[in-house]
Amino acid sequence: MTELSDYPKSDCVRVFDIEAISIPIVYNKYGDYDPNGMMYVLKKDSERIQREARERFSLNPPQPYKDVQPLVLRANKGDEIQVNFYNKLDRRASIHVQGLKYNVLTSDGAEVGYNPDTTTRDFISYKWYAEKEGVYLFSDMGDMRSDEDGTNVHGLFGAIIVEKPQSSWFDPVSGKAIESGLFADIYNPTEPSFREYAVFFHDELEIKNKD
Repeated sequence: MTELSDYPKSDCVRVFDIEAISIPIVYNKYGDYDPNGMMYVLKKDSERIQREARERFSLNPPQPYKDVQPLVLRANKGDEIQVNFYNKLDRRASIHVQGLKYNVLTSDGAEVGYNPDTTTRDFISYKWYAEKEGVYLFSDMGDMRSDEDGTNVHGLFGAIIVEKPQSSWFDPVSGKAIESGLFADIYNPTEPSFREYAVFFHDELEIKNKD
């Protein structure tokens, strides 16, 4: 088995600046919502998403905003992934990825046993290694409670999709290159192009009606 210290140096290091934010999440046009919603967002999109989502939440009934959705990142097989995580919540939080290789002492996103605490109240940087193609869920392990006092039930999860080497991804509507998104057109110099959909099943979430 390849040790992390022997992991081949990637030609590409993908850097993602990610924030964890608190925001009311409106789920449908009838105004059903989670008042304690949380989500991961790219730092560059955070202010816009919070502003637009809160404007729509103030309507009667509250309305959803299209960019309030699980964060889906993409990388190519062989890439090194650096996640700069900014925690804007009023509690400790982290990003723990399932299935990608990483150094458990620095990038686990958890506080386990005698390992260093890799959750944070403000900022921490993680490194992941895209060894295999596939879909890899990530979520918060700063608070692992499964009830409404936890974080995952309120939306603090996402995924990173590892594509074939040399792939690139674009918005299906505008055709512009994208950093994240549930939907993407995937292009590869040697393989057929395809449209990709990321689907999440979010169960037992907290819901209140418009009143």
